[in-house]
Amino acid sequence: MKGAGAGAVAGAASGLISALVWGGDPGEHMARGAAAGATVGAIGGAVEGSNRAQAEKDYEAAQEQRELEQFRRDIGYDAFDAVVALAECKQEVAIANARVAAGSKNGNHALAGLWIQALTFEDQADQDGLLAVTPEIIRWDREINNQAQFDRELKNTYQGLIDIRAEYALPLSCS
Repeated sequence: MKGAGAGAVAGAASGLISALVWGGDPGEHMARGAAAGATVGAIGGAVEGSNRAQAEKDYEAAQEQRELEQFRRDIGYDAFDAVVALAECKQEVAIANARVAAGSKNGNHALAGLWIQALTFEDQADQDGLLAVTPEIIRWDREINNQAQFDRELKNTYQGLIDIRAEYALPLSCS
C-alpha cells in the first residue's frame, strides 16, 4: 500500500494507540490520524495546478505532516512503526518494534509498546503472550485498574484495529 492509503492507515493506527496512552475517544484520534496521513501520502501523487493552488496544497500538507509527526512523537517512533506493521499484518515486525518501545525510558512510549504487544498477541490468539503483558499494562496504565477493565479496553481497541483494516481493504485476519 502506498500514497494516501498507506498514510491514512499509519495515521489511523497511531491514533488508535494514542487514544490508549493519552485517553480520549479512539474514533476521534483514528479519524484525525487518518486524515493527516492521507493528506501527507497523497502529496506525492498530486497533480500540480496553479501556483496558488499548489501553495495551498503545500501549506495543508505541511500542517498534516506536523500532525502525523506529533502522533509519532506522542507514542514514540518504535511504537508508531509497530502499530502500522500490525495494521498491515506484519506481526513479527510489530512485536519486535513493540518490545523495543516497551523498553523505552519514556513512560508513554513504553505503555504504547505494551499495548501494541497485547494487540499483537490478541491478533495471533497467543494467550500466553497476552497473559505475560497484561499485568504490566494494569500496573502502568493509569486508566486500567483491574483485569475486567483491561479486557474491555483490549476488546474495544482490537475492534478498532479490525475496523481500520476493513476501511482500508486490508486482511481482517492475519492467519
